[in-house]
Amino acid sequence: MQVRTTRLGVASYLAPDGPLSEEGLPDLEAAVRQTRAGGVIHLVFDLRHVPSCDSRGLEFLVDLSATLRAAGGSLRLAQPVPLCREILAVTRIDETIPVHEDLAGAARSFL
Repeated sequence: MQVRTTRLGVASYLAPDGPLSEEGLPDLEAAVRQTRAGGVIHLVFDLRHVPSCDSRGLEFLVDLSATLRAAGGSLRLAQPVPLCREILAVTRIDETIPVHEDLAGAARSFL
């Protein structure tokens, strides 16, 4: 999985390209570690190129969100494709991790 990382304001934006699944998570975890090593505690995942997510991917999101909250930060999700949006809703993860329709909405949420 390719992961593009951009820093804007107080947050870093990570854009994975591939499913959030057991196979792709090591690359995303490495990108998160590298970003967090720079002191970043607010992350936005741009999910527009994530076609699906499995239970391991969901567990990763929940665990990362808790870790960031414990450090005084947060995780936000932006632009999920319809299948991912439905998975987040059915699992009720969207009740604990904010989901935004676009990156601009995610960026405004930090103001």
